[in-house]
Amino acid sequence: MTDSGQQQRATGQLREQEEPSWADARSSVLRGAVVLLAAAAVFGLFVLSMPRLKAHDLDALVHNFPPSSLPAVITLRDTLLAYAETYPKTVAMGILLLYSIMQTFAIPGTISLSLLAGALYGSTRGFLLVAAVSTVGACSCYGMSCLLWRPIARALWADRIEGFRSEVAKRRHDLLSYIIFLRVTPMLPNVFINVASPIVGVPLMDFALGTLLGCAPNNFMAAHAGDHLSDLDSFADLYNPRMLLLGLTVGCVALLPVYLKHRHERGRAIAALAHRIR
Repeated sequence: MTDSGQQQRATGQLREQEEPSWADARSSVLRGAVVLLAAAAVFGLFVLSMPRLKAHDLDALVHNFPPSSLPAVITLRDTLLAYAETYPKTVAMGILLLYSIMQTFAIPGTISLSLLAGALYGSTRGFLLVAAVSTVGACSCYGMSCLLWRPIARALWADRIEGFRSEVAKRRHDLLSYIIFLRVTPMLPNVFINVASPIVGVPLMDFALGTLLGCAPNNFMAAHAGDHLSDLDSFADLYNPRMLLLGLTVGCVALLPVYLKHRHERGRAIAALAHRIR
């Protein structure tokens, strides 16, 4: 067989492997449900191991969790504030576990946890906590995509994944900047980025660092808003001009390392060209 024939055959086999299969997707959904139940059991055991809340506090926690409205977040803050001051590491670990589970399985509601973190720990510590847990959660979803979500993603987003693959290939030597750009802008949903990145070959290091820096504006806005819940009337107030300006400022700071990297590389290229001319 000629080289061109072998190449065509290899391309055909690759396409067959990439062809979305709903049977594989259904199998992945079932296995994912089992993993979700196991994760929920682990979280349940963690909750049972926590120091006991008072009866009325526990009742308020059960009836308002997960928080779906701003009043529910305020109730949780008032309920957990003294508890978090007494057991800060326990509450932080609980937020980490729950946030990671929700991001891994694309369960909506993490914005409420970000607000709660800011309400319990303040703008700075809340931001650091949210930045850590959101990055861990995104990386957990990345890992689950390698193990389970790939068939589901190919069945749901076959064309979009191919477009993402081509964009990643164009920016292979500067993926960190591209991931930061995607996180800062609403170009692609975060769930899609988490699931599709390992499929199209985005390295974990670029993915994790890009997520940490690129999500910084939204994370800071949420933590800061949580620290000032009395100034909010609804979740929509997270995106008022003042908060957007604050997020833009944090975004510029997050992009500063990328700018400095490009400036350094450009300076090296100019120096190398000048050396060749001499």
